Amino acid sequence: MSYKDEFQRAAGWSAIDLNIRLDNKHSQFLDFLTKNNVSTIIRYYATDASNPKTLTVKEAKFLSLQGFNLLPVFQNSSREITDFSTASGKKNAQSALTFASTIGQPANAGSTIIFAVDADYQAPAIDGPILDYFMAIQQTVNSAFSIGAYGSGAVLSKLLAENLISVPWLSMSRGFLGTESFFYSNKWALRQLPPEQEFPSPKVDYDRNILRLSPQQLGAFTVDEAGEGHVENKVVIVRSEPVLFSLSTASTNRIITTEGVRLRTEPNGTIIRDLTIGEAVEDLGASPVAGWQKVQVGNESGVVFGKYLREPAGKQIEALLQAAIAEWLRFDKGKGNEKNGPYYRYIRDMWAAIGEPWDGKNDVPWSAAFISWVVRQAGKAYEDFNFAANHSVFVNSAIKARFTQQLNKPFWGYAINEEKPALGDIIQINRSGNLFSFSYAENHADYISHSDIVVEVTADVVRVMGGNVANTVSYGSESQEYELNEDGFIKPGQGVISLLKNRADKV
Repeated sequence: MSYKDEFQRAAGWSAIDLNIRLDNKHSQFLDFLTKNNVSTIIRYYATDASNPKTLTVKEAKFLSLQGFNLLPVFQNSSREITDFSTASGKKNAQSALTFASTIGQPANAGSTIIFAVDADYQAPAIDGPILDYFMAIQQTVNSAFSIGAYGSGAVLSKLLAENLISVPWLSMSRGFLGTESFFYSNKWALRQLPPEQEFPSPKVDYDRNILRLSPQQLGAFTVDEAGEGHVENKVVIVRSEPVLFSLSTASTNRIITTEGVRLRTEPNGTIIRDLTIGEAVEDLGASPVAGWQKVQVGNESGVVFGKYLREPAGKQIEALLQAAIAEWLRFDKGKGNEKNGPYYRYIRDMWAAIGEPWDGKNDVPWSAAFISWVVRQAGKAYEDFNFAANHSVFVNSAIKARFTQQLNKPFWGYAINEEKPALGDIIQINRSGNLFSFSYAENHADYISHSDIVVEVTADVVRVMGGNVANTVSYGSESQEYELNEDGFIKPGQGVISLLKNRADKV
């Protein structure tokens, strides 16, 4: 598939941006959005609140009541390089703050204001006036709101590198400087899809957008009838392209079992593209060449080696795997360092979900926060998990849940000779040279350990995914592979304390 075709692929769009105000006369359009699973509407702030494209308090309340999240973008003039400077950055940031206060956007709550750079600029302009503009915005906004930017790949890449934004919104103009490489990097938080769309009656021009993060993670908000703003604490599966398991139960649906699998035109033929662990494919039957399977992946068809396809597991197990793999993709498959933006902010999300103030720059081990975050993201079936900042807390809870037959608990804890590991399980191990046993874990809830989520199972080994491994979200590293005996149990001598079996499909 060409870059143009991939860039225009609209599967999974769940947000729109538009420059008109919506109200009751647009009920058919809003019904259309709801039916298409649109969660977020992007609307405008500007210096002049009377500008007809800007969001109003009435509209914010109305759209919130209809079930939509709001994400604001500030845009006055942003298409000439003379529009960008330290002075204009300060002025526009102050206007945005005033607008946010009027609308009811919650300050100091993780909500975001995006600032537009709506033209194609070369490096001197980006590194000069545009950088000055966003430095002034950051200094003015301070910590009241997260800051985003709309623009080309080159603009967004520079602003991310300088830690000036945390929400990069990629413009629909695929020919802009740096946009192709930024598109394929998956560093964007949301991206605008060409071409512009038109809803017929009454006429509404709008743009579709694909979100890689949940509305909450993007900093979208709602406004209640009293005018109070909220960043919704909804459990949302984090999506990241390529789309992972779709939760379909069709008999032809198969899942890629490991990383490094390639879609080819024919057995041992030309590589179409790399596939990602957890990616869904449609099985079209056996290839004439033994071992190869014909598959459809979106609009692409080809063959893969059948050994690396599996049947879907239970719906809830797949939800957990999807959430874990999406975090790995969000950390650029383990290349995103905890100290750098935007990754340290992602860790802040994890800590905030369990009521702690840390982020990736605080040198506080966050591996348990990662597990708690992923389990929370996996949905309602996991709501009785004991979310905690220490692995020992939720492991002790899972072991006791098993012995006391707590049927509402999504995990039960076992010793490694009692149960075999499977997809969606959690493996807890010793850390820092300790030798804690399963018996110790059963009777204590405060000791140093580590745990990861099982995302790959073979006849010989299981591979796991976890956070705070080499300062990132890691999968399948040397320390994240456990040997199995001939019966499928974890071999002793690998530091494993406990195996938490995933039973969420039974809850």
